[in-house]
Amino acid sequence: MTVKKAFRKIHLWLGFIAGLVVFISLVAAAIFVWDKELNEWYHHDKLFVKEVKDHRLPFDTLLAAARQASFNHTVTSVNIDRDPARTFMFLNYKARKKPGWTWASSMEDYSRIYVDQYTGKVLGVVDLRYDWIFCTRMLHQCLLLNYDVGHYIVGGATLVIFMMIITGIVLWWPKNKAALRQRLWFRWKQSTKWKRKNYDIHNIGGIYTFLFVLLFAVTGLVWTFDWWTNGIYRMLGNDPGKVFQRPSKPVASDTIQIGVIDTIFHDAAKRVPQWRQIGMSIPADTGALKAVSSFIRYSSGSSGWDESDNYYYHPQTGRLYFSTTHDQKTLGAKWRNSNYAIHVGSIYGWPTKILATLIALFCALLPVTGFYIWWGRRKKKAGNTSSKLTVRITPDKEIYKV
Repeated sequence: MTVKKAFRKIHLWLGFIAGLVVFISLVAAAIFVWDKELNEWYHHDKLFVKEVKDHRLPFDTLLAAARQASFNHTVTSVNIDRDPARTFMFLNYKARKKPGWTWASSMEDYSRIYVDQYTGKVLGVVDLRYDWIFCTRMLHQCLLLNYDVGHYIVGGATLVIFMMIITGIVLWWPKNKAALRQRLWFRWKQSTKWKRKNYDIHNIGGIYTFLFVLLFAVTGLVWTFDWWTNGIYRMLGNDPGKVFQRPSKPVASDTIQIGVIDTIFHDAAKRVPQWRQIGMSIPADTGALKAVSSFIRYSSGSSGWDESDNYYYHPQTGRLYFSTTHDQKTLGAKWRNSNYAIHVGSIYGWPTKILATLIALFCALLPVTGFYIWWGRRKKKAGNTSSKLTVRITPDKEIYKV
């Protein structure tokens, strides 16, 4: 068996092993790339207020409304957009003690509560376990199976992609310059057969997109394997255990400030005047002394990364006691904070989102076009064998097929 024959066998069986997972996962990914736009269309009446007023209500009033509408009257975090026409989005998450085999069964609640910041009215609640837009993300990440199981299946299929890229390049590699020209450009005018066009789509399209496929695979494996993430940290020159700076536990205070979350929001907004989005964790009990963590997204237009600062506040006094700005972060932390935006193609807006969508759809088709190539060759071999076996010569020297 020649090297190419061996690689063809490896490429074929790897495709059989991971093909269906790759197809399902990447079709879902191509949809979820546009989650922001889809949510603004499908959940428009929940995301946007009916009237923008001069002053919003105190945060405690909005929080109370969100808690009243949520499961078990709890809220775990909030996202605040700079756009005054947007509602405050509260998030509530509660894991299930005994999860089942599906992703949705692992949680008692995972919902978004949208509150009008000017009236305090709850405009809607979206249960993310059954929201079709968010489910495209989970279909991509874990095939809607229990996350602890499903994300390893998707991660394993992603690792297989690396081997398929290597074997695919070997199979694509031309013998001479004449063959190189044929493998760099489509020549469909010379052939009207669909088999040839399918082969070119798989062969030529694959060689032009493999670098993008590698990028999405590298960034995607971060959610599955810690050893993979730690390896990237080391490549960037960082100790995995020291990539992120962690605050100490806050010390109990004798005084407890009223409206502490409101105080934290105003302080965070002043620290980053160009903020685009502020997210804050909301402790269920200030007596537990768990820091209120706040992340602030902004865009200076100079770093090329997905920029954000992290601030940690005392849950009883609202006093800032630890912070890490974007400029203070390690290279590994900057990459990790930007990894999601790189993976889904949102890091540079519409151009990269369109590119990510096209690449995802094309990669989803690779198992299909590859299967069609294999099926065509299999039928061709069967046809050749059949014709040899069925040719007969009669006593009158007439040739016929049975």
